[in-house]
Amino acid sequence: MPHRATVPFVAAAAADAAMALTGQDRVRRFTKPLLMPLLMLGRESPVQRALALGGLGDVALLGSSDAAFTGGLISFLAGHVAWVTALRPGSRGVIRRRPALVAPYIAAWIGLNAYLWGRTGRNRIPVLVYSGALLSTALAALDTGDRVTTAGGVLFMASDSLLALERFGELPLPGHEGIVMTTYAAAQACLAHESDV
Repeated sequence: MPHRATVPFVAAAAADAAMALTGQDRVRRFTKPLLMPLLMLGRESPVQRALALGGLGDVALLGSSDAAFTGGLISFLAGHVAWVTALRPGSRGVIRRRPALVAPYIAAWIGLNAYLWGRTGRNRIPVLVYSGALLSTALAALDTGDRVTTAGGVLFMASDSLLALERFGELPLPGHEGIVMTTYAAAQACLAHESDV
């Protein structure tokens, strides 16, 4: 049975992704801040904390200044710490039993940071720290052994990697913001799924 937040969240996420895809930034000041509060409905407290921090990051990233970016980075960094804490009780020891599963995650993390290292300037260390927290969330999701939760970790890595490549690597895709928001919203929903299983 779908969680009660599913239908309104999917509707809001689809609307926001469409607005992002078509560059309607003014409308997104209404759609984007709705996403995490909707997903928080009826969730356990540790999951709500992680989603709330994501919501703060969402609002910060509506701005275009360096201060807005830094605020978003800090909020999402705290959010990843909260996600690791929220996912830990669901750990099934998957990584301990099958350590080879970690290899693609580590390879992706190293590749991304190697590419960005000379491009991030004064943000080099914050980006490295943030990407480490992002990797930790993805590995915590993997360790639950739940496919949907694991997909959430992978999608979060994909979304934030695309964001970093666009901001620092000057590698935007067509419809970049729409793709980032779609993968991000799906990631948060998949991670929140762990509290339902």
